Amino acid sequence: MQSSYFAFWGKSERDQDGALQWHPVVFHCLDVAAVADALLERHERLRSVFVRLSMLPEPQMRAWVRFFIALHDLGKFSSAFQQLIGELAPARTKTYSYSKRHDTLAHIYWRQRLYERVRHCLLGEWGDGTGAHYAQDLLDQWMSAVSGHHGQPPKTMAGDIHTFYFDPEDEQALNAFVDEVADLFLSEHQAPSFPSGKEFLRATKLFSWWLAGITVLADWLGSNRDYFPFRTEPMPLARYWADVARPAAEEALNHNGLLPNPPNGLQPIQRLFDAIESPTPLQAACSELPLTAGPQLFLIEDATGAGKTEAAFLLLNRLLATGAAEGGYLALPTMATANAMYRRTAQVYRRLFLEGARPTSLVLAHGSRHLDDGFSDSVLPHSTAQDEYERGEAEAGAHCNAWLADGSKRALLAQMGVGTIDQALMAVLTSRHQSLRLLGLLDKVLIVDEVHASDAYMHRLLCELLALHARSGSSAILLSATLPKKMRDELVEAFIQGIGRATPMLKAEGYPLLTRIGTDDHAQVAVPARETVMRTLAFELFHDEASVEAWITAQAEAGACVAWVRNTVGDATSAYQRLSACLGADKVVLFHARFAMGDRLRLEEAIVNAFGKRQGADARVGRVVIATQVIEQSLDLDFDEMVTDLAPIDLLLQRAGRLRRHCRDKLGNSVTGNDERGPAILRVLSPDPDSELDANWYVRLLPHAASVYADHGQLWATARLLKEHRQMAVPGELRFFIEAVFGEQAPEIPAALQARSQRAEGARSADASQARFNAIKAVQGYRHEGGDWWDESYTPTRLGDLATTVRLARWDGIQLRPWSDDARYPWPLSEVRVRGRFEMDPDTSSSMGQAMKVLLDAWGKGFSGVVLPLAKVEGQWRGVLVGGKGEQVSVTYSDTGGLVLERGAASA
Repeated sequence: MQSSYFAFWGKSERDQDGALQWHPVVFHCLDVAAVADALLERHERLRSVFVRLSMLPEPQMRAWVRFFIALHDLGKFSSAFQQLIGELAPARTKTYSYSKRHDTLAHIYWRQRLYERVRHCLLGEWGDGTGAHYAQDLLDQWMSAVSGHHGQPPKTMAGDIHTFYFDPEDEQALNAFVDEVADLFLSEHQAPSFPSGKEFLRATKLFSWWLAGITVLADWLGSNRDYFPFRTEPMPLARYWADVARPAAEEALNHNGLLPNPPNGLQPIQRLFDAIESPTPLQAACSELPLTAGPQLFLIEDATGAGKTEAAFLLLNRLLATGAAEGGYLALPTMATANAMYRRTAQVYRRLFLEGARPTSLVLAHGSRHLDDGFSDSVLPHSTAQDEYERGEAEAGAHCNAWLADGSKRALLAQMGVGTIDQALMAVLTSRHQSLRLLGLLDKVLIVDEVHASDAYMHRLLCELLALHARSGSSAILLSATLPKKMRDELVEAFIQGIGRATPMLKAEGYPLLTRIGTDDHAQVAVPARETVMRTLAFELFHDEASVEAWITAQAEAGACVAWVRNTVGDATSAYQRLSACLGADKVVLFHARFAMGDRLRLEEAIVNAFGKRQGADARVGRVVIATQVIEQSLDLDFDEMVTDLAPIDLLLQRAGRLRRHCRDKLGNSVTGNDERGPAILRVLSPDPDSELDANWYVRLLPHAASVYADHGQLWATARLLKEHRQMAVPGELRFFIEAVFGEQAPEIPAALQARSQRAEGARSADASQARFNAIKAVQGYRHEGGDWWDESYTPTRLGDLATTVRLARWDGIQLRPWSDDARYPWPLSEVRVRGRFEMDPDTSSSMGQAMKVLLDAWGKGFSGVVLPLAKVEGQWRGVLVGGKGEQVSVTYSDTGGLVLERGAASA
């Protein structure tokens, strides 16, 4: 009877001739278990973390992992599943409806049929005695984690599964397989003495999230026919395991970049960074700060230009060298900042690791990473990369295993990663395959740059992530120049909740400041300021656009390079049009988020090259950049002069970090020593805070930005602060200025603005509550709480206005061609995100409509946006978008101005 389980198919595929090939479910289950077992055997750090999290001795932990993962596809034994392919289905007397997925069927069968069958061989006398109250819930956590291997927990279901899904012969074969697997994996590992039931169950619920992650990973690799070819000839399961599944699993691990390299020991900063001769005070403090065992949280608060990124790498190097971590993930607020950080990391990360048999993988993790040439060029098939490495021909730059690079879900599994904060936040959202992201972050140092840049929703999600990261025993480093104390305290509170200790009294309020939180201690170090960032930053207010434009024109004509940071795309575009008409189109550059991706990447590179640290005076003289918030963070830019629209104080200070960022002579050439360009003055376009106030105080001057920064009370407090103090000492007074708007020292909001501020505060509270609702409930275990989980493309890592992906297409009267002429990714590089909801219903009676339908059919479900045909009319590329209510919106597009919507509502 035992051989009857070979008749049940688990995987199938038609070959080139249309013949159906298949693989028995029993073999596939062992393939997947073999991958997980091989990974735990060869990945020493992962194995030790699993022992700690599961609270099981290593032999039992591995035995349980093998056993339970071998049960992950038990739902495929059901006739309901088998009858999906009639020619492979075992003969049955009736038809069964496949109305529940096989992952759900596996879990339900476990609860109603298998639990009592295997309980004793897993838990022994403990399950009958002191652990009886916890036994079923505990083992159910394991089964829920492995059966939910398609990216979300299995659903619960009432009713008689025997009647609706499983034939009696299905049950006989399934039970025979389970009995044999139990004998194969559990007979040599008798149940040990377990910890207290309550403590054991609590730990198991937490561990289930990472168990789900390794099951997803093993299922993906175990389904790869390159390593696990289909075979239908019966074979004793013990022999298949030893002679087929385990050797194939070893081969799979050899080729997919999952095994880490050991650390390269402590490295001086000069070894990590070629351009650094001596550490800054902050970097020296990070080199000397005492470390402790267990998870640790580091907060680095220092001014722009103080070397925070390099300081974080020093801490990462120390944590790696002392065995406190396996790798790292650097999380940035935007794709542009992630791209810039990737290029910096690519130059140094391999110095952190000993590369014996393989190069260490560095992955770029965000939705458009394939469009970054540096990352694309680093991705090589394993065979090519390995051949180069063994011949000594591998370049010193970045390398990434092709399997890890193929898909954002698995990107965080690389030993080192750089990407957007969104990719990490999805680990704590009810997003399909979030457990794989959680597994990727396990035992890594999570480094979050520009941590202040989070809104209320993202900040709450980051707190949830920090708490779970700490519970797993992993460390984090948070970097900011302008972090309000309230946000800092909430981040610390989240981490200490994760490690389970009392809230420490953080008394130091100096600036710059280095803080470390450990499992039973904490330390705060006042850091001397770096001399090159010490300066006086003055403020001057403008109260109308005409005065700003006159001032910019005068500065540019005098040879200065100037930046105007505007709060909306519409305002930036209008200013660009007026100033380029005055100064000449060759002197003015517009940079915002509403460019096609190819044009945006080109503009970003050109701006960094023209206004970066190394550029001389010739490329800068008399040039003006009109930009939005895209230049606010992490881009190494240096302007002689700057004006900005009024925004909250933390953002203004971030923008000021691009004003005279590096030392130059009077002509604008880069020099060492002191800056010779005179005092730094940040000009701010703002309503007068001392003018007569009403509810439209801010709206009258900057109407399009009224909803971008909705708390007009904070804006008034910022303007009042700048007008009263007129200058600040950087970095010493940074904290005072931040707290004067966001902290207890903030002034009372004028009555005329209180309603707007109260609405903004209510919105922030609602957003934080939404984040709590959307986040996984880790302490409850990997369980289904109702409703399908989101696909990652729809997972809300950020809240805000709805945006539509628009693909720009040139219409020549015959066909639609992508705006970008890139040979590899023409359509992705022709995409632009536009605020608002837009729809598309091609009129197939026209040749253009037919061409649009051809494109949509070719792209299939992988594209969920709209196509925007553009025709050249009187020298301009023009088109029409259709709004969600059927209204037509005329647009123009150019590679210098971006997408311009000719309606007020979309101008922001």
